[in-house]
Amino acid sequence: MKFSKNITRTLILSLFLILASCSTRLVSPNKPMQDNSIDLYKKYTIQTKDAKTQKVEIVKIDATKIYGKNKAGEMVEIEKSEVREIRKPDILASAVIALAAIAAVVFIPI
Repeated sequence: MKFSKNITRTLILSLFLILASCSTRLVSPNKPMQDNSIDLYKKYTIQTKDAKTQKVEIVKIDATKIYGKNKAGEMVEIEKSEVREIRKPDILASAVIALAAIAAVVFIPI
């Protein structure tokens, strides 16, 4: 019984780590946007100050706005001053953490 509780805790912790590391935070309130923060034609999740989250592929950036396409193919314009957070998906890091978590469960005796 004790063994299954430890495995359950480890799996829950691993799941949390995987979900927390699925993306890299490029812009946040503590890390302001710079000219080279985001790249064109890459997909990002942008959260605005009114708590709306949009997944877009960046098409164009100018001095005041970010232009992108959402999943439906519609053009989206977001004011740079309204951006609260920008995240980039990071699948490789997530896979490494998942493999490390699985290896820890398998090889480390509890």
